Amino acid sequence: MQSLQTTTPARLFYLHMGSRDTQRQKSFYERMLDMQAGQEPDGSWVLRGPDRAAIVSPADSDGLLAAAFTLGDSNKLAELRHRLENNGCAIEAADSPLLEGGSFSIRDPQGRQTIFGVARPNSSTFEGMPARLQHVVFQTTELEAMIDFYVNTVGFRISDNVVEEDSGRLMVCFLRSDDEHHSLAFFRGSKNEWDHHCYETREWNDIRDWGDRFAKERITLFFGPGRHGPGNNLFFMVVDADRNRLEFSAELETMEAEQAPGTWPQSEYTLNSWGRAWIRT
Repeated sequence: MQSLQTTTPARLFYLHMGSRDTQRQKSFYERMLDMQAGQEPDGSWVLRGPDRAAIVSPADSDGLLAAAFTLGDSNKLAELRHRLENNGCAIEAADSPLLEGGSFSIRDPQGRQTIFGVARPNSSTFEGMPARLQHVVFQTTELEAMIDFYVNTVGFRISDNVVEEDSGRLMVCFLRSDDEHHSLAFFRGSKNEWDHHCYETREWNDIRDWGDRFAKERITLFFGPGRHGPGNNLFFMVVDADRNRLEFSAELETMEAEQAPGTWPQSEYTLNSWGRAWIRT
């Protein structure tokens, strides 16, 4: 079966966030994540940093408007578009200051928007601590429908499942779009909402340095530090100026294209092998 990983590898490139206070949110990412901001005519801020980018637009509520993935070149993008159309997926044109022409977007059955494109070349050199935008995670009331769409229509592959031991009910699914363990994941929850996004660093010392940076600003960690079972990555989580959750990670594992999904029990030690975990409800 064709998949993103095997034929059209895609990497999470930027997030488009809505904010009721764009100046405050923009300032957080400038100050805390070493990102540089430029304003668009519509009032949106385009933020760029080393291996990370974001757009922050005025909105009536805070949250995620879209997640954007970049492919290697325009030929791969056209191949993906053709496959999605053949799979019956509705395609919409997407205009982005961070992507070349020809970008397009899709929506999942619950309305989440995903953009695919090719990153626009940028001659600027961005300095800052290492943290590559790497994955985005959602909570959903319709977990099976989301997995069916992203696997069978879009082409993500399942890396790991987390299940209730007593009932066998699926609770979490981690999905990959290239060789890294996951760039997208879904938790079963009582609400449909953006769960968090993650920045991948290089090693444990980077986790330490990012923790020290937030400590200096008196921004308290709300989850971690620890190590996830699925993905085997070190991590901690904080919140941004709009209370969106963001994670810093290191040592996320990679997977072969044909590697079978793993199965984990729903427990604190699966979500944090070092101890206490944040269990979604």
